[in-house]
Parts: sequence; structure tokens; C-alpha cells
Amino acid sequence: MEGAPLPKGCVSIATAVDTKIGEYCDLAGVAADFRPPVASRGTDWVATITLCDRSRALPETSLTIRIFRPNMELLPEIKSNSDLILIRRVKMIRRDGHLLALSTFDTSWIISYAPTHPKGIPLISSYPSTLKIKADELAYFQGLREWWKSRRESFVSKGAAPDTYASSQLSNSQRRRPGLIRDMQIGSFYDLAGVVVKTFPGNGNYTVYLTDYTKNPMLHSYEWGGSRRIGAGGEDDDFDYTGRGRSLGNQDWPGPWGQYTLQVTLWDNHAVAANRLFYVGAHVSLQNVRAKRNGDGKLEGTLNGDRQFPEKVMVSLIKNMDDPRVKQIAIRCKEYTRRFEHDKLRYEEEMTEKMEEKPEGKPEEPKREEQEKEERRMEANVNIRALRASQPITPISEIAEPQDLDGPFANRIYKIYCRVIDYLPQQLEDFAVQQMEHSEWTWRFALLVEGEDGATLRVIVEGQDAEYLLGRPAANLRTDRRELSALREKLFILWGNLGEVKDQHLKSKTPSETATSQSDTLPEPPRGKKRRRRRNSKQKQVAHKQLKYDELGRPSNADRDDAESQDESEENAIPQLSGKMFEACLKEYGVLNASGQWKRLHKLFGTVIL
Repeated sequence: MEGAPLPKGCVSIATAVDTKIGEYCDLAGVAADFRPPVASRGTDWVATITLCDRSRALPETSLTIRIFRPNMELLPEIKSNSDLILIRRVKMIRRDGHLLALSTFDTSWIISYAPTHPKGIPLISSYPSTLKIKADELAYFQGLREWWKSRRESFVSKGAAPDTYASSQLSNSQRRRPGLIRDMQIGSFYDLAGVVVKTFPGNGNYTVYLTDYTKNPMLHSYEWGGSRRIGAGGEDDDFDYTGRGRSLGNQDWPGPWGQYTLQVTLWDNHAVAANRLFYVGAHVSLQNVRAKRNGDGKLEGTLNGDRQFPEKVMVSLIKNMDDPRVKQIAIRCKEYTRRFEHDKLRYEEEMTEKMEEKPEGKPEEPKREEQEKEERRMEANVNIRALRASQPITPISEIAEPQDLDGPFANRIYKIYCRVIDYLPQQLEDFAVQQMEHSEWTWRFALLVEGEDGATLRVIVEGQDAEYLLGRPAANLRTDRRELSALREKLFILWGNLGEVKDQHLKSKTPSETATSQSDTLPEPPRGKKRRRRRNSKQKQVAHKQLKYDELGRPSNADRDDAESQDESEENAIPQLSGKMFEACLKEYGVLNASGQWKRLHKLFGTVIL
């Protein structure tokens, strides 16, 4: 079965392995195996695909492709060992005697998912999302799917089990194994037993909250209702006495408190069976649960239906109370309860001592400050979400002026609470720039953010981090007015009326002032210096420094004198900004400026506008 020829530009796996070592190439084939995303040794995430085609159809002759991206959500998702993928611009390398294909920053792909029904239409996904499948690619996929199906049928007719071919290629991370919640790691599969804490029937799915009274630091931490602001946190803070786990719904959470409960979403026949069998307090068994990260970066589980055996159900009640798993859960529950009651008593004693030590008639200023911060936090922008939900907030003043910096910069990761008060370039049309090497467009802009403490910091937003933030690839915004309009609407969620305020401010300037404002100058007070807050309905912008071209990855301008830059940014009253505070993740890094000195910069990552 020959089928359609390879799509334009693609080569077979055999050709790539034999003649393309050290070169870039385009490939198309069957994703016969897929390892879920895992964290790499650096800051990226990596997904691994085992690719087969007519030239290399056996597991031992297949090609391994590794795809790296800074965010897990940007990686491809393979759902079965019959899905097809066309991947462009991967580099063939030899590492430790093995041949591999590695992604590059501009690698793109198209995936055709196997239909769930014999007469179903394959679903198509792509990266970037604007990439459309062409006629020759579609024709090749159709022929390749027929070839792969006939080959599998021939394989089974010779006496092999239907899933033998796929099972022979499963990695260690995909072979499920019995385990406890504390043992779970992202990307692996587990057989679990536990007690049902809560259930939520959904539309086509069923969510169960399960505990076996073992703790996993990657889980969401449920806060005990009476335990705010007490304790030092850390490993001994099992029940979240510091309030790190504040979340909607914690008020009626039945326990256990802390990081002891796993959320598992069931699908297909598993959801139907669980909806009929499960109840709060029941001991249950779940098989082949995949550990993954949710949108907040926390550990959760998922259990999908089996494509080859759709009637299979892998959830059940444990009715035998003499089952060793039930007995072990009971022992851990008893120990958990003992520790919880002990810590609860200690907390109540500490609160009593604090109340007795409090002078009468004097307000608790620190407590009032904490309450004010909590009120401000409740008013945060719910349409912006950041990864690293459990990481504490670092004040911007501490980031801008660190006291423990040994060198010119440190490769640190922070989580901040801020709002946007200015941006660069001045025109949204310039937020996307063209890469000369590949004539492609990429995001590159900067934000000036202000923290709760009034301190400000310049933040670079570019490349795939910007794609994750905006949820869309870059385009030529000067010609594509639809994309520009969509960007404007997206950024309104981020910074409110800042765009309109800035437009009015620019229109009010003289021509010479306007020309100056069009340069790459981002308003910014001295790093870490707090902005003066005013109680009236207007606020003032403070002096700012020159933002150098090289900090945005472009050719550097000559440095301006700080005094001159200070003089150019006289205070001008502007309307009150409506942008809300939000949480965001930052990376610290360094670049060399034109004089050969290191410059400490900060880049936004892991933050998305919903």
C-alpha cells in the first residue's frame, strides 16, 4: 500500500537517519509512542515521541523526537499510538550512540488524531494554532493511517494481542504501578486506593477527591478554617497554619487539611461507573490514573477511557474491610488525626496567649496591615493566572534592590503581585517584531509594573512566554488589523484603561515631545523606589530612565545620562488607571550592554490571560 507521497519538504525517517545527521529536516509519521511532558534539567519541559513510517516501521528502528518548550501547555499532546504527526524543522543529532531528533525554537507541527469511531473524522491540532493543514499533507495522512491500520491487523492476525505492539514500546514512566499519593510524579501512571472526600458530577466527566492520608508537596493545600497566620510553614506545617492554601471552597472543606487530597477527573465509562458507585467516605480503587499538572501547576489525576476496549471500567468499590489497603489507610488516618488534634490544641493555646498579651485599647497595627493586604488580594484580577501557585509573593522592592546579590545578577525565579502602569513600545503595532533569519514574527515588548509596596520594576515579555501570556502567536500587526484588535482586547484585561490613558497623554504632547516618546523609552523610577501615592482621583507619573535597545534584544543605543533622562520625564497628571493587581512569575537574567557590562533584567513567564 503505497499511498500519497511525502508532503513537500519532508523526508522519510530512513533518509533522515542515514543522511541528515547534524542537519535540520521535516518528518511525518505515526506517533507510535508518547511520553508525557516532564521537567528537563534546565527550565524547559520536554515531551518525547517515538515516530514510525513506512521506511522504519518497527520499534527497534523507529526515531525518537524530543520537543522542548518553556511551558508544558505549549507541548504537543498525543492521545493514542495511532495518531499521526507532521513536524517541521527538527535537528538530527547523535547522542551517546543514539540518533535523536531535537526541536528548535521555530519547530512547528500538525497532529491528526485517530477517530474514536470507524466512520469518524480525524481531529486536527497544530502549533502554532494558525498553522493549517495542506492538501498534500492531508492526503499523506490518509494513506499513512490506512497503512498503519492494515499493519496492526496483520500483526494481530499472527497471534499477538491487540495492544502488544504499543505495549512493547511503553516507557517506564507509562507502565502503571501500585502506589500511594505521596509517591506520585508528573507523567507516571498509578493504581490507587483511598477514601472519597468529595465528588462532583460533571458534563461527561466525574471528579472525585481522594485521600490515602499520605502527603505530597505538589498537591493543593487545604487550609483549616481557624488557622490563619499561625505557624512557621515548611515541612512541619501539615495543616496549612500559614494560610498558604487559601482557596474558594475551603470554608466547607471536610478535611483532611494540608496536602493530603488528590483531585482525579474520570471520563467515559469510568465516570458513569463512579457516578453510580462512589459516595463520600467510601473506600475505592482507581487503576491506571495518570499524574499531571493542572492550570495552577498543582498535581492532579486523570483517567480516560480505553480506545481499544471502550467498555472497560477501572474504578471500583473496596467492600472488604479486611483488605490490606483499607487497614493501612486506617492506620495512617489515626496517626493523621492524632497530629492534627495536637497541632490544633497548640494553635488555640498560642492564640489565647496572644490575646492575653494584647494591651487594652490599642489596635493591632500589624494585624490591620495584614487585613488590608488580604482585602486588596481579594480584589485581584481573576482573569490572569500564574504558575507556581504555592510560591510566596516577593515584594518588588526586594527584587529591584536585593540585599544578598553576590554578582551582577542571579538566575532566580520570583512570584510577584503587581499591576501594569506603563509599557513599551508606545504603539501596540510594534509589540511584534520580525526575525530576520526566518522572516517570522515574534512578540517583544516591556511592561512597567508596580507592587503593593509602591515599588516599580521593568519586565521584559517576549517569545514563547509572550505567546503563553496572550494565548496567540505573533503576527504583522501593522497589516493585520484583526490581530491588532484582538491584541488590544486581550491587553485591556491585563492593564485596564492604560492604553486609552496613554493615547490621550501622547496626543496632548508637542511634536518634539511626541517624537521623543516614540523612542524606546519606558517610564521607570529608580529601581525599587516607591511611587508616591495620592488620595485624590489623579496620580502622577515619576521620572524614568532610558530603556536600552539591547535589553529588548535589539541593537543598543548610546546610553543617556541619568540626569538628562530625569529632566525629560517631568511629572504630568494623568487619569486614575483602572488596571487591577494580579500575580505573575518572573525570571531574573543578565545581558551585556554596549560597554561590556552586565545588566540585570527580569522576564515574565508562566503567566496567562484567561
